Amino acid sequence: MIKDTHNKAAIPPGEVGPIPAGSASMDLVPSVYRFIRLARLILPFLIVMVVVIFEVTLRPMGISSQSFWVHLTFYGLLGPLVTFVTLEWIAQQVLERERAQAALFEANRRLSMVGRVLKRSLSAENLEQALRAIAEELREGLGREVALTLEGVQAASAGFVPAHATLTFPLVGLSGSLEVQLPYPPSPEEREYLEVLAGEVASALGEVRSRTRDLLTLYEVDQALRAEANLEKLLEGLLGRILEWAQAEGGGVMLLDEDHFLQPRIIRGLSLPGHAFLPEGAWARALETPTFVQDDLLALPLREQTPVGLLLVRGDAENLRTRMPFLRFLAAQVTFSVRNAQAYLRAEELALAEERNRIAREIHDGIAQALAFMALKLDLAERLLDTDRKRALAEMAQVRETLRAQIREVRRSIFALRPIDLERYGFLESLRRYSLAFAEQAGFRVRLDLPEQVELSQASELVLFRVLQEALTNAAKYARPGLVQVRLVSLGERGARLEVRDNGKGFAQAIPGGMGGFGLTQMRERVEARGGQFAVESVPGEGTTVRVELPY
Repeated sequence: MIKDTHNKAAIPPGEVGPIPAGSASMDLVPSVYRFIRLARLILPFLIVMVVVIFEVTLRPMGISSQSFWVHLTFYGLLGPLVTFVTLEWIAQQVLERERAQAALFEANRRLSMVGRVLKRSLSAENLEQALRAIAEELREGLGREVALTLEGVQAASAGFVPAHATLTFPLVGLSGSLEVQLPYPPSPEEREYLEVLAGEVASALGEVRSRTRDLLTLYEVDQALRAEANLEKLLEGLLGRILEWAQAEGGGVMLLDEDHFLQPRIIRGLSLPGHAFLPEGAWARALETPTFVQDDLLALPLREQTPVGLLLVRGDAENLRTRMPFLRFLAAQVTFSVRNAQAYLRAEELALAEERNRIAREIHDGIAQALAFMALKLDLAERLLDTDRKRALAEMAQVRETLRAQIREVRRSIFALRPIDLERYGFLESLRRYSLAFAEQAGFRVRLDLPEQVELSQASELVLFRVLQEALTNAAKYARPGLVQVRLVSLGERGARLEVRDNGKGFAQAIPGGMGGFGLTQMRERVEARGGQFAVESVPGEGTTVRVELPY
């Protein structure tokens, strides 16, 4: 619906209002046409004069009076009449040609303006910038003040005055409008052109909005990939964003297990078996290329070199076909997340296996040998009790000290293995609590330097926390420091850097193997698996510094 706020009485009937330069409805008066119209009026009169002069000149030569008047009447009337009619016809032909040329020029000018509008919209980075660029282009092309409104965002030319002689055209397919200010009622041709222009603007803004929505979806998917380490939560978040973008009614993610069966992992609004099944027919084809396994259910393959599973999207088939290219790209992102999560789970399983082996070695090399040592000392003390009571008591005192040391070591190991709920207290508070509690258990002082906030994904927070645990454990077990300094530096979007520095014994070798926890080598592997950097600096007699930098 077009809203016209012009005052109909502003222009008296029969008069033509001012029209912008270049408008197709302007009365074009080409110079050639004007010259012919002038000649049409002058030439007949000149012809009459020439005929009269000629006949008057010839009359003394014996021409009869009757012949004189016949010639004068014939040539003086017929000649000018033929000349007038001929020039009038030529003038009309010239006028039509000039008007056709002017109309063609105006059409080219308008098409050029539409082209510039599309070009400016394509170069815009976001919807608001596109609105401003298109408004400026329309102001320049139409020579009138304009305003564009879309989804509550408005961009207007500098001289636009709201509700002042304004024509409003809806942007078809969008919740917006184009407003053009004209000081006169437009002609039907101008109104039709502005309607077509509004349609082109709507098309351009629709493309910008679609592109912006695609980029926003891609950004949200990327943020989800960075922020979530749990595979189930990650797939849930990714699927929600994809379905919202595709305007789908339902969807899901199915992953292949070791037996090549499709296992439903996340299902929304789909009537599918709740158990695993062997992909056959359309389901098997979908593992290679996007396939409609049902009339309204599109299955996109999650694969790199080999298939991982399927991304399912249910909705209007035609809509899904038009969105297929970007859906395939999003499926690739889901594949990447699944591969990363699976690799992370395998790394966790490997770390757990190494931790079990480490605990077994420590029990064998530490507690088991200490218990065997104490058993031998107790046997010796028992034999010496009657013959050398003083030595027997000394041996028993040594057993007592060894037992107390092992009790402290067991308590420290239990404390280090105790799970910490990062979600309950938050990363920074958990870091502070753990450092203070561990220092109290281990018998050294700790100095903390923590930022007010840090931007890290849950996966990176967990890795940094494990590094802190290992660094403190190594310091307590091997360095025997009096002071440990823990410093965390926020690097903004680049992540964070953690430094754990002690003033203990230090060591000479670059990386001592098997130093508590999963060892410095395992710490390095876990950090580098997250795309981070790991370094250890140590000087005998001065202490050790463990430095880790992790991305978001």
